[in-house]
Amino acid sequence: MVGKRRSNGVKEVSKTTTKVFRIKSTAAEKYVVEKVVDERKMKGTTQYLLKWKGYDDSDNTWEEEENMNCPELIAEFENQPKKKKKMDKQEEYSVEKVMDRRVQKGKVQYLLKWKGYGHNDNTWENEEDMDCPGLIAAFENQTSKDAENEFSVEKIMDKRVRKGKVEYLLKWKGYAHSENTWESEENMGCPDLIAEFENKKKKEGKA
Repeated sequence: MVGKRRSNGVKEVSKTTTKVFRIKSTAAEKYVVEKVVDERKMKGTTQYLLKWKGYDDSDNTWEEEENMNCPELIAEFENQPKKKKKMDKQEEYSVEKVMDRRVQKGKVQYLLKWKGYGHNDNTWENEEDMDCPGLIAAFENQTSKDAENEFSVEKIMDKRVRKGKVEYLLKWKGYAHSENTWESEENMGCPDLIAEFENKKKKEGKA
């Protein structure tokens, strides 16, 4: 501490030092943990989601356990029955929509949009940790429809055999002939168009 001694023997703290103490005091008063809301593991480190006094839930932040100084609140959270912790989590974090899908280290994960939160707060969650089968099914069905609409076979143009496998030259809806591609019969899902093409070839052969 920097200071100088008055003639009466009382130590006087410098203005600079006083200012620093005031800043620290203000910061301590400004950020006080009200409640531990959730827990997670990130790269082997335990983190807790904190609710701050005087702030909305949208201002909750994840903090590492080693940086926290509220052992009583951590103990209170950890001592809750597992069922209650799960219910509290479900009440606070409700899935609005499944946005995307990926596979990480052999596990299926979905990108979730949370009710009451912006897209910046979307998170990837393991399928096994989720409890929204209806939203997952809706996402998978929509993904299948989008894939079908994006690449739909308009017509079969030709046929060949490559390495013992039958392939067809396909004309795609909405694409020019320059975009035609050869596809293996086993990967195609248009039996009616295949039958139509084969019947036409038979008729041309007889003529």
